[in-house]
Amino acid sequence: MNARVWCGAIILTAIGANGIAVAQAQSTAPAAPPQIKQTVDAFAGHWDLAATDTEPGAQPVQFKVTMDFKTAALGAAVSGDIAGEFPGAGPIAASCVIGYSPDEQVVRWMEISSTGEYHDHKGTWKGQTLEFEPLTFTIGGQKATEYLSVGFPSAGKMALHSVTETAQGRSILDCTGTRSKSKS
Repeated sequence: MNARVWCGAIILTAIGANGIAVAQAQSTAPAAPPQIKQTVDAFAGHWDLAATDTEPGAQPVQFKVTMDFKTAALGAAVSGDIAGEFPGAGPIAASCVIGYSPDEQVVRWMEISSTGEYHDHKGTWKGQTLEFEPLTFTIGGQKATEYLSVGFPSAGKMALHSVTETAQGRSILDCTGTRSKSKS
């Protein structure tokens, strides 16, 4: 039998009776922390959200957002897409990977959007709400800081709250809605 290491797992290879190599995976990792399952269970599925965006000096704008997240990495995370049609600006889209990092003891929300934003949020669970650290990034050549929280007040319900501060003031995005299809 030969042993190799692949992505943290020991792969044992044996030659079967027919002369063909057979591989078996043996994990050396400890049991997964409960925050992995909590994070995946919270986000997985199709979400229909009503969004309200309030920009400095402007009236609030309402629009619809969908989030489609499927389990990824054998249940260790979710990956998926966010899409909406912003009135007066057209379609917006983002792709995400969300998962709990046992090493850092934080939930990571990594996102790239059609607006040119690249985000890597880090947050912790506080009951049924994810509170993320402030994230500083650049958009349109200017510095911005986002304060993000995502709550799950009851099964199949989501409330996302984002405040982004720039030199022009504070933009507030509130999204609330429900999971409309079973988790995948």
